[in-house]
Amino acid sequence: MRNTVILYFRMIFQMAVYLYTSSLIVSCLGVVDYGIYDVVGSIVIALMFLNNSMLTCTQRFLSYALGANDNSQLRSNFSHSVFIHFVLGVCVLVVGGILGSWYIRNYLVVPVESIPDALFVLYASLASAFILIISVPYNAAIIAYEKMDAFALITILDVLLKLAAVLLLALFDEGRLRLYSFFLVIVAFVVRGVYGIYCHYALKELYVVWKFDRSKLREMFNFIGWNTIGNFAIVCNTQGLNLLLNTVGGPVLNTARGIAVQVQAATTSFISSFQTAVNPQIIKSYAQGELCDMNSLVLRSSRISFMLMMFFVTPLIIETEGLLDLWQKAEVPHYTVQFTRMLLCVSMIDTVANPMMVGAAATGTIKKYQLVIGGCMLCTLPLAYIAVKAGASPTMVFVALLFTTLLAQVARMRLCRGLFGFSAKDFVRGVLLPIMKVSLLCFVPLFAVKCCFNAGSTGAATLLSCLLMEIWIAVVVFFLGLAKNERNFVLNKLHLKK
Repeated sequence: MRNTVILYFRMIFQMAVYLYTSSLIVSCLGVVDYGIYDVVGSIVIALMFLNNSMLTCTQRFLSYALGANDNSQLRSNFSHSVFIHFVLGVCVLVVGGILGSWYIRNYLVVPVESIPDALFVLYASLASAFILIISVPYNAAIIAYEKMDAFALITILDVLLKLAAVLLLALFDEGRLRLYSFFLVIVAFVVRGVYGIYCHYALKELYVVWKFDRSKLREMFNFIGWNTIGNFAIVCNTQGLNLLLNTVGGPVLNTARGIAVQVQAATTSFISSFQTAVNPQIIKSYAQGELCDMNSLVLRSSRISFMLMMFFVTPLIIETEGLLDLWQKAEVPHYTVQFTRMLLCVSMIDTVANPMMVGAAATGTIKKYQLVIGGCMLCTLPLAYIAVKAGASPTMVFVALLFTTLLAQVARMRLCRGLFGFSAKDFVRGVLLPIMKVSLLCFVPLFAVKCCFNAGSTGAATLLSCLLMEIWIAVVVFFLGLAKNERNFVLNKLHLKK
């Protein structure tokens, strides 16, 4: 609970600074330079495809060693992770420098005089990416040790330094694009230094041993390789569907999807704070052989994650039109409302599924898991393509995504039973039934509230409707979504009882 609260404060602060910084960057750089920075940055992000797989791998192996209370294995896992990330960083530098410069010189649509600036941004972005990649083991170590206060402070320092970088641009009249890219390299270097210093002094048993074991490298690369299938499916379900929508309706549909994705990201960021706090405990429970505790934690995390999501998703689904009108100054494109609602439904399923994903990763035996789940998710793009080519509405793209997400969840439950004794019966009784009760008692009455207040006609009516929804959801979740011991825990905390 303490770690979750810390991460929530971090997330809220980050979002506030990010929103303020975003508007400053556009005004300081201008539309053309900001566009150059954005598209060149996308090239670098695409090249960091394996980084998510490696982050998951590092967190799993470090948390596992901590759970097993094996400092020798911990140092070995950390050392091998540092080496692997360094190799990946060098590969990104080399491949990014060659392919990125080729793309910029031959295909990037920018004024000819801006080509040198674009190349400078590329090389600076690659330098920042390299520093970010080699920082991942230290980041993962802090999370594995559950030092969420330090993790929160360092990430807050990161966003503040980036804000300072934008504010410094106001002191210069020329070369702002290059300066901003250079400032971000300095920020990445400083943050990397802070991570290293903290781990050196606070996690004294964690240090690099330059002695490598081929079997350990093979084990970690094997984990990364199979985990890459799932990450590739994610790329197909994001960038692939985005390109498909572009062929159907052009940039207007891309804008509609972009707005929907921003709403989805904002809601899931709240839940990721809670799950970041609980994920290391799931892995440590498995490492200690406490499968009953692990399964109990997976089930409880799934249920509570869903209940937390209810607070944010329910008003957004019911009051989508009114809230989008309040947020966006310009008129939102057609299909934005439908896309937003579909993606929020997908997020609700993913929220329940995430603890099971962590449990599967904890076992380290993920070949079959990734082949089956990744295969289910890779079906999204072909299904969506068939639907739109048959003349279906663009909304069917996200119907296909929702279908494969549900299919993957059913398959995930069966696979987890073989991996760590996960019980589908316990899931239905402890997670699914409470979720269904809370969902029915939240959505049905709240649609009536929407009709009574005619929400969406004015901003005040929309906000009042959302406030009443949150109160009702809190009551329903407290009495039907939480177990008796959880309700007692909340009451004790509210009354400040020990």
